[in-house]
Amino acid sequence: MLDLARRTRRYPWARAVAWVAVGLGMTGFLFAGKAPHPVLAELYAQEVPAEGTETPYGMPLAWANAPTLARWYDEIELTAEEGEMFAAALAPLRAPCCDDNPLAACCCERGGLICNLVRTARGLGKYLIREGYSPDIVTQAMEGWLRFAHGDYYVARALVDLGKNPTDYGLFLPGNGSCYRGLCNAPLQEGGCGGMGKEVVVTRPKG
Repeated sequence: MLDLARRTRRYPWARAVAWVAVGLGMTGFLFAGKAPHPVLAELYAQEVPAEGTETPYGMPLAWANAPTLARWYDEIELTAEEGEMFAAALAPLRAPCCDDNPLAACCCERGGLICNLVRTARGLGKYLIREGYSPDIVTQAMEGWLRFAHGDYYVARALVDLGKNPTDYGLFLPGNGSCYRGLCNAPLQEGGCGGMGKEVVVTRPKG
């Protein structure tokens, strides 16, 4: 068994949503007609919060929030003091889509762009800083959103921490995130970056 108590101490919301997260996080395996590997099922339960999970800032995690979070990134102008607090909140976090880069400076920005996965996380952070939350809480909130939006990355990292190869479980190595697999314009719900433009691509259009 994995060390559930240790991981739920690190991520307090995990215990409350564990089995809901199994159902949502493993959807791809079920649609593919494959039973989820027991190790993966437990890791998704521990590492990935489910849609509807309550947050300390009163906005449950939901895909429908993505456009609002991205808009906050564009519209909220922080003061110098708020900017320092925001930088402190960003500092501990990596960009899941290109984790050789920090969330504060994702790989796309070297070319003058920014993906919507990063844009939504930073938008949430800017909003919470403006609302008076401490940098520690803002860090936790941004990581909670990223875990919700890019759960496969965090499960892959957990597998590596356990000495296992994520590719043996149908996942990618953490250093081979969506940016490096040509998924910049893929929907967030498919493990992509949600596009590079103003419109956040959450899901693939029907039809």
